[in-house]
Amino acid sequence: MKTAYTLLTLALAATLGLTGCCKKKACNDASQQQPAPVAETTADDPSVISFTMADMDGNMVDVKQVFAKSRITIVDFWASWCGPCRNEMPVLVELYSQYHDKGLGILGVSLDEDRQQWADATKQMGITWPQVSDLQGWDNAAAVKYGVRGIPFAVIVDSEGKILKAGLRGDELKAFVAETLAK
Repeated sequence: MKTAYTLLTLALAATLGLTGCCKKKACNDASQQQPAPVAETTADDPSVISFTMADMDGNMVDVKQVFAKSRITIVDFWASWCGPCRNEMPVLVELYSQYHDKGLGILGVSLDEDRQQWADATKQMGITWPQVSDLQGWDNAAAVKYGVRGIPFAVIVDSEGKILKAGLRGDELKAFVAETLAK
């Protein structure tokens, strides 16, 4: 009985780890469980991400300025209350440590509603890259703009904010970053 319970628990954890956290109405429909592809971008170029949002100190950050500092940037949509996001964070911490000097940037876009929980989570998990949020949860303006329906969700952009890839996690994300920065 204990073995069956353990296997069920592991299966559930693996499923949650693969699907991530999603909006309630999106979770109810199996076809909606994965985040949508980035659907809306700038009016000038539909393949470019652009928005301005506050950092933890309330300073407005134009993400295009963040992108310009790196060869590629991972835009990481996440939240402190999302277990799969927290499980994915060591991958991002490792990538940032290994590739930051080679041109990798990361920008966290938090879907938190509580500034203190967001700040505490970044400290606990060793997040040292820029973070922004409007503290509107699932109504986060950037997440809504880009059709994010589940987190964690990563969008990789070049130095101008042009979308290179979206939806990668874990080993796939590591491989894409390594390959892209090796060029």
